[in-house]
Amino acid sequence: MDSVSFERLSQWFQHLAAAGFITPEEAERYLSAARDDGGPLFEVEHPPLIVAFFGGTGVGKSTLLNRLAGEAVARTGIERPTSREVTVYLHRSLPTEALEHQLPLAHLRLARHANPNRRDVVWIDMPDIDSVEESNRELVLQCLPHVDVLIYVVSPERYKDDTGWQMLQRFGHRHGWLFVMNHWDQGHEAQIEDFTRMLRQAGFKAPVVLRCDSREDLSRRRPDDFGKLEEILTRLARNGGAEHLQQRNRSQRMQELADRIERLVRKLDPESVAPLVKQWQRLWRQTCDALAPSLEWPTKALAREIAGKGQKRLKSGQGNSGETLLWDLWSQKHLQDALDRLVLEAGERGLPAASLKQRLEPVRKRLDRILIDQVQRTVRAALARPGHSLRRGLLWLTAALRYLLPLAAGGWVAWQVVARYYRGFTGEGEYLGLNFAVHSLLLIGLACLIPFLLHRLLEPSLEKVAESGIRAGIYRGFEQIEAEVVSQLQDLEAELEALRQQGQTQLALLRQASATPEAAGEDDLLARIYRR
Repeated sequence: MDSVSFERLSQWFQHLAAAGFITPEEAERYLSAARDDGGPLFEVEHPPLIVAFFGGTGVGKSTLLNRLAGEAVARTGIERPTSREVTVYLHRSLPTEALEHQLPLAHLRLARHANPNRRDVVWIDMPDIDSVEESNRELVLQCLPHVDVLIYVVSPERYKDDTGWQMLQRFGHRHGWLFVMNHWDQGHEAQIEDFTRMLRQAGFKAPVVLRCDSREDLSRRRPDDFGKLEEILTRLARNGGAEHLQQRNRSQRMQELADRIERLVRKLDPESVAPLVKQWQRLWRQTCDALAPSLEWPTKALAREIAGKGQKRLKSGQGNSGETLLWDLWSQKHLQDALDRLVLEAGERGLPAASLKQRLEPVRKRLDRILIDQVQRTVRAALARPGHSLRRGLLWLTAALRYLLPLAAGGWVAWQVVARYYRGFTGEGEYLGLNFAVHSLLLIGLACLIPFLLHRLLEPSLEKVAESGIRAGIYRGFEQIEAEVVSQLQDLEAELEALRQQGQTQLALLRQASATPEAAGEDDLLARIYRR
């Protein structure tokens, strides 16, 4: 993987970690896998084949290496279980600057040779995988990414070692594997057959299982497959085999990383947010319905306070508790519980609960402020324009009639007085009497009283207006909280879609980088040394 692709992949993992989809530790593990092998161990035109000996304590790894080298290059015997070093056996012409940079230098022991026939192979004797020293296991894991072929060395007594099998199951597809049953002088064919059967069950179609008797006394050695082992390694090392194996192993690691990322991308499903939105809306309606009856008394009390004092304030005092007539800690906890249930529901659906909780934190902190602000607005609007539009129209009409009707009645009475006086003065009629005066007063009184009473009847009480405004404010506050949470969920959905698209792009690049090369003439051998 080139540096640009790695940087983009690193940014994607960082975004996932920042959004809470994975932990920072998980992001680092993904990036560790994406770093490939960190570069070649030897900066030469034709890199050598890297062969490592892998196995438990006492199976004869170092003895086998000494036999292949033709000299004592690896420590054997009682020193092995406590050894904390990696022995590297290589030709003296190979530069070691890159090797010392890639492997733990403090635990590295170099042994050089001048045999030109073995220049194409570098041997690594790794610590015992089943050692009680945890540092030995860490050394093995540090060396594994650089290895082309692992020689899994067992003995007739220890070919079912649990630790070795766990490593085989975990890394079997990343390297080529050769299997050697050492101490063949103590073994028999039934053990070879049993070991081969176990390897087939582990995924090797036709595993290469060799017998070796590496005792120093040549006269006592049983016939074995040591020559075949040398022949196989020579075939793999020459004719570009080392480059092919290294590229194939790198492709296998990239394929494994691509599979892990594909599983991660499948979890980034934006469509999983839509059911959560519906669940939130149902949950919020249930919460509001359950909370509404408990807000009746505070609503009436606050309306009475506004009506009684003629003020439009919502707070009952300036106490340190911050509670109001309308809002208290119990109400706040009730709504916060709904948000907590939403977070739990998101976690059960595979969504990042921690990220969603962080997104909802501003809403959680503003629950009381949202509700009280909405109530303040609606109460002021209700007091400024009480009642509905028809009622306000009738109030305006009755207010006008309070002046117009008395004026009309008074005008009519005045006209009658003048007209009858004129007739009486001219002798054409009689002057008005007491009856007219009484009835005129009654008419004017009714003209004043009827619109006045209608106006008073239609005019809503201040308490009722305030109560209506408070209820409307509570409803709008609940709606605003619901809408803000839905908005956060929609943002989460958009982020999921963006991260998924980025992940699919990275996945396509990894699939392209993980294409396994084909090597002419080595197909059968490669098929045998690699696990399916």
